[in-house]
Amino acid sequence: MIIEISSNEFKNIFKNEKLHLPIRWDGDDFIKTLETLYSDYHNFVTNSCSDEEAQEVEKCCSLIIDSVRYYLNGFPEKAYSVLKKLMDFIMKQPIELYEKSIYEQLFDKYNDPLDLYRIVGVSDNKKYDRTRVFHTPYNLRSKVSTSRYSIAGYPSLYLGTSIDLCREEVRLNPYDKFEIASLFKLDREWYHSGIRINVIELALKPQDFLNSENNVINNTQHSSRRFSDDFLQNKEVKSAYVLWYPLIAACSYIRVNKSDPFAVEYIIPQLLMQWVRNEMRGFDKLIGIRYFSCASERASDLGFNYVFPTSGEQSSEFPFCKILSKAFILTEPVYIHEFDSVCDCEKYLKNQHCKLCEPLKQED
Repeated sequence: MIIEISSNEFKNIFKNEKLHLPIRWDGDDFIKTLETLYSDYHNFVTNSCSDEEAQEVEKCCSLIIDSVRYYLNGFPEKAYSVLKKLMDFIMKQPIELYEKSIYEQLFDKYNDPLDLYRIVGVSDNKKYDRTRVFHTPYNLRSKVSTSRYSIAGYPSLYLGTSIDLCREEVRLNPYDKFEIASLFKLDREWYHSGIRINVIELALKPQDFLNSENNVINNTQHSSRRFSDDFLQNKEVKSAYVLWYPLIAACSYIRVNKSDPFAVEYIIPQLLMQWVRNEMRGFDKLIGIRYFSCASERASDLGFNYVFPTSGEQSSEFPFCKILSKAFILTEPVYIHEFDSVCDCEKYLKNQHCKLCEPLKQED
């Protein structure tokens, strides 16, 4: 079903700050917290949409709550089955599904406007190659802790559109003294990499639409978290967002205690990544998710995060995901502290990528 909604109706729903993202909560009862949010949301939708459309939104909310309940009761398989029903429904009307593997005549792969960064904490000041800033190798999966979109022990590649954003996401542990950074680029040429790349849009906040309508410029330090007005005012985008909001919200709770081994805030995003991996069957397809940071309210405005799962296939000779190693090109890492500022570090990496960005090779 396609939601039909006017700009005024859309604004009436999302102008309430109760729906703004990310959400900081008390850490007590996650199901009750979701129920309260969804009850408010459904009431706002009911006042702006038809009864049939409100029922579809209620269906999305109920599926998410049922999924969380199954998971917390010790039935992760049932939890995933319920979430899959949700995805089968809302993927009929995605907000945006970015095709990243089409070769565009306006730029080649070495002038791709999407700059992504990854930083890693290290304990010494020696030279590291590019494998150190790639995803955690399969043979070291025991060191992979739980993350928002990936379970413990399963490596994924997390990237951000600025080094500042990456720093907010990755806090140094006591044994790390330095940070190294690399610039990543997607290899969009399908005939070159053999990988078809898609990215699901989850990075929209209600505030983005409201700021656009009110001609408010996002005065963050980086301009990488900006949507075009044409996109934000697009009727189809707004209609899809009404359906997708319950899922985006469920993925956007700020974690209360990062020292706890289990994070209830990660249940839905991790099940969503499981769905993504099931959609990636075969070795010529890569699906990623673009989302805003939930490390803090400040971090949510610093740029965009991207997460790409590994395929799971491994060999003793090459302990990295073959799909990801073909889909990305990246620079040799540099030490951030050697530059006068983060901005200078980013500029340096951008100037280096033409001669240093090459597909990750097994001999690395």
